[in-house]
Amino acid sequence: MVGLSTGSTGSCLRCQRAPAGLPEPGAAVALQAGAACKLAWKPAGHGAAPRKERAPLRRWGLNCYMYAPKDELKHRLLWREPYTEHEAAHMCSLIEAAQEQGVEFVFAISAGQDMVFSSAGDRLLLQQKLRQVAAMGCRSFALLFDDIDPCMCQADRDAFPSLAQAQASVANEVYQELGQPPIFLFCPTEYCSSLCSPSPSQSCYLLTIGRELLPGISVIWTGPKVVSQELSAALLEEVEGVLRRPPIIWDNLYANDYDCRRVFLGPYTGRAPGLMARLQGLLLNPNCELQANFIPIHTLGSWFRSELGSSGSFLGMEPAAAGGDSQGPQDGSYSPQEALELALRDWVPCSSTQPEASRADMPQTRSGPGAAASPVPPALVITEGGASPVPPAPLIDGAGASPGPTASLTPEEARSSPMSLLTLEEAVSGPTVALTPKEARTSPTAPVTPEKAGSVPIAPLTPEKRRSSPTAPLMPDEPRSSPTVLLTPEEPMSSPTAPLTPEEPRSSPTAPLTPEEPRPSPTAPLTLGEVRMLVELFYLPYHHGPLAQHLLEHFQWLQANSLSVGVSAAAPSAGAGRWRSRAQSFARLCTQTCRLHVRLVGAAGRALLYDLHPYLWDIRNVLLAASAFIQWLGCQSITAPILLQGDAEPWAQRGGLFGELQALLPVGNSSDLFYQPPPLFPSRQLYVLRPLLPQDKGELYRMCREGLDCDPKVAEILVAHPDLLGDRLLGSFLSLSPEYTFVLEDEAGPCGYAAGALCAEGFLQQRDHGWLPAMRHKYPRDLEALLFFHTEPAAVPLPVLRRFPSLVQLGTATRTLDAGASRSLALCLLSALRANGSRGVFCQVSAADQQQLSFYSKLGFVALPVAWDGCPGAWLLGRLL
Repeated sequence: MVGLSTGSTGSCLRCQRAPAGLPEPGAAVALQAGAACKLAWKPAGHGAAPRKERAPLRRWGLNCYMYAPKDELKHRLLWREPYTEHEAAHMCSLIEAAQEQGVEFVFAISAGQDMVFSSAGDRLLLQQKLRQVAAMGCRSFALLFDDIDPCMCQADRDAFPSLAQAQASVANEVYQELGQPPIFLFCPTEYCSSLCSPSPSQSCYLLTIGRELLPGISVIWTGPKVVSQELSAALLEEVEGVLRRPPIIWDNLYANDYDCRRVFLGPYTGRAPGLMARLQGLLLNPNCELQANFIPIHTLGSWFRSELGSSGSFLGMEPAAAGGDSQGPQDGSYSPQEALELALRDWVPCSSTQPEASRADMPQTRSGPGAAASPVPPALVITEGGASPVPPAPLIDGAGASPGPTASLTPEEARSSPMSLLTLEEAVSGPTVALTPKEARTSPTAPVTPEKAGSVPIAPLTPEKRRSSPTAPLMPDEPRSSPTVLLTPEEPMSSPTAPLTPEEPRSSPTAPLTPEEPRPSPTAPLTLGEVRMLVELFYLPYHHGPLAQHLLEHFQWLQANSLSVGVSAAAPSAGAGRWRSRAQSFARLCTQTCRLHVRLVGAAGRALLYDLHPYLWDIRNVLLAASAFIQWLGCQSITAPILLQGDAEPWAQRGGLFGELQALLPVGNSSDLFYQPPPLFPSRQLYVLRPLLPQDKGELYRMCREGLDCDPKVAEILVAHPDLLGDRLLGSFLSLSPEYTFVLEDEAGPCGYAAGALCAEGFLQQRDHGWLPAMRHKYPRDLEALLFFHTEPAAVPLPVLRRFPSLVQLGTATRTLDAGASRSLALCLLSALRANGSRGVFCQVSAADQQQLSFYSKLGFVALPVAWDGCPGAWLLGRLL
């Protein structure tokens, strides 16, 4: 048999909120192949699913479902306590739903953490708990002794010679007390080769388990590792010999509970042909997000049909047809790529489906870094009749995910942009100006109603020209191996960054431009190419998809071969041309990915959106910073080398594609800079982040004036001196340090900036002796609001300049509510400073500006404990790089 399990921390299939005391059991119960399948899904608290949402589950073809959620207290921590009447009613509904559809419901319990194996009381409580569930109609059970302390208490050491004998004794007794059910599973403490000492064939623990367990008890195995890249027949033959029975594979290939920034959408792969002949069954432990499991389950079905096609005789079964699904190979010739193509074509129509009654207003926020360090090996159910075929099937798009422990930002917090605006009078005492933003502003992250959807642009506009998508939509019938076509260095290409010729000065970055190509409307259904891009960004634990691989290869090569790093000025121009060509390819891929984020928010079904948006939002944010940093590399002179950041299990490299991109940035070791909870309401706003252009000054100055709520006298001053705010906030940076200034753009133009000075000491000297005298000449002394330029600035203490040698200043328009884009703005500036050798940065903030103080504190800045007598109304904040 083949089925699903809720074995991960946080429930493997998050989609429904269960009643108090029970976790989310998962929206999908496996269906028996070849049977007249109806819905085996009863979401708690919402009644049965609408009939139109039931049909897709019929094609899953799974015939078992294991209930083993570690976040249910009475499954693990409070295993001794019986279920209350309310909890029992919910459990009964799950069991009855499974039985109605011919699905084997397996109830699992994890008692090994604190059970005293020699205690008659603990044994009795375990039996009573399982008998309570049996009275609800459950016929299949599992005892899980994974991830526990292998050391026994003194009482158990006196009663049993080994842990294996203690566990076998308990399992045999429970098995007999329950009447020797036909399906009874046992998960050993050594459940994979990497946990066996010294090897499975020489493990005293496994040898004892195989010898002591009664023959009717099946044993769970995950493979060479907890998350196994490959499963071979040779290994299974070894394990079968030790256990004296064919194992049941608990496949953690798609389990993602060990890393809150990874999700896996790639095809089922790495399992040797003919594997099912050596198994009692296979249980897939899926992603925590229900909507992320379409491709895994669909391709698992293709693989299993292929297994039946090559070994159908040993099972005595025929593959069941899956009505409405593309059929994979049934002759034993399984190809992961072919299976992926079939799954993609079936997923496209489902990806944009909007359910009638979904919990779209309950978005999923992922758990924090405290997720389980390793997935708990699930268990699978097998019957005497052998394995059942698994036809592919789309997932239900009907339920929103439940919110996680991470709190979303309030509207007030979302408005805490790095540049808070106060009145001119209040800011005279400090080095920066703060203006009060208008409260009545429409949030770009607010949900878009159908009436307003068409009015929300998805492409940024420069003052000169509207950009269009760099990728044309793909039709479902277009074969393609990758969503992007990479050009060789010799090929001409258009790109978000205009290429520089060797004769062009490198002091000015290039304006992002994209070719004029057609693109789907914001709310048009997702195309095959877009869904393929999504899969390629989040592929498998040990493999990146083509798009992710191209992004990483380009980024790493561009840093290692920058025109300013490791390449002499006398190098031939062909090398410079190759670098620029690959920089353009990288910029194009980044733009495509950012547009994919916009399309997912505008076109995906709500359930799919809230399951996958946090992951794609993370990728978009880091690519904004990475793309701007590469553009900056192409036009700057680096004085210090960029040092690229350098276990077999997939959690050794945290974060997947996001984590690897983070590690390639110069500030990649500062993990706190990269953590930002996803927004409660995803936004379709498309942002562009790039180095400063000469023509940006006017737009940035206009941005500084936006949203100013001031009295008539101040308004008159600003009419007479329109550059006043811009000069005060940005003027010194644009004049003295333009090479460390970055601009954030949305469809209305620049909406944020990040400015810095590599050597703050020299910068402040130039400001005091060169720039300020020019400003005093420009602005007369007769108005109080202009006295800022006529006041001698307070000297920054020398210890600060020695420990934090660089100065930074960040600002965003009041309309910019995307905290991820603001953080990306800071990331690219800090990366540029760190690339040139800076070890610390500081900023000057008004003590009364709580929003700005809060923003910088979230970036890891702390108040510096130094006396700054010359400016009592301001603080110095700093952070190390």
